[in-house]
Amino acid sequence: MNDNTNRGLASQIVGCLTSPRRTLQEILEKPNLKKATMIILLIAIMAGWASYNYTGKLPFTPELLPGGGTLPRGPFGGMFRSGAGGAGQPNPQFLMQIRPILGTIVGIVGILGSWLISSILFHLISKTQGGNGEFKNMLTLAGYASTPLLIQQLLRLVDSFLITEDVITQFAQGLQLFASPFPNAVLNSAMKTLNIFKIWSIILMIIAIKKNYKISTSRSVIVSVGAYVILIFVSIVLPI
Repeated sequence: MNDNTNRGLASQIVGCLTSPRRTLQEILEKPNLKKATMIILLIAIMAGWASYNYTGKLPFTPELLPGGGTLPRGPFGGMFRSGAGGAGQPNPQFLMQIRPILGTIVGIVGILGSWLISSILFHLISKTQGGNGEFKNMLTLAGYASTPLLIQQLLRLVDSFLITEDVITQFAQGLQLFASPFPNAVLNSAMKTLNIFKIWSIILMIIAIKKNYKISTSRSVIVSVGAYVILIFVSIVLPI
């Protein structure tokens, strides 16, 4: 077996995409959490950058704000409103300035949070299926299994530079299919999971779970599907 420590990160990334079973097994034998973290950080940076570009092209429309146009309340809520004491209408100028920054933060936090929370779920559910493996190793393998998202976020980043304001506005409005914000949130969260790159990553996760916890493929599928179903609902209240 090749010594995993002698392989460069780029070689490992390519290996995860072209020969995942062999590559993930090599990584498991000599796991390197720092390298896995670098992969996740690279994905997060591209996701944040793309989100910055996308949100910067959206016109100010209260209906497109998180929560269906609901602005923050409390002592800091006045920053988002115009008028004396911040008691008037939404402050478009301030929101236009702050929204790309918030979009960047949400994009980065979403990737990091999804990696950590999904790894925790994989670990806990695997234990119920009789799995025997270390959480740190799962965290490492989950980072490497996310390599298809590098392609996804690179494509999003390129698209974020090319897309026009009209197209992105129509797309954002098209996501609001229901009158209630809850089913819209569930639908949007499910759409983030059910795309070719995420499904590709889920397949790699199933392989990683099987190898780390030494359970059958069917049990690995149960663990993975169960974790992602939970993650869909968690993402409704958290930016992941």
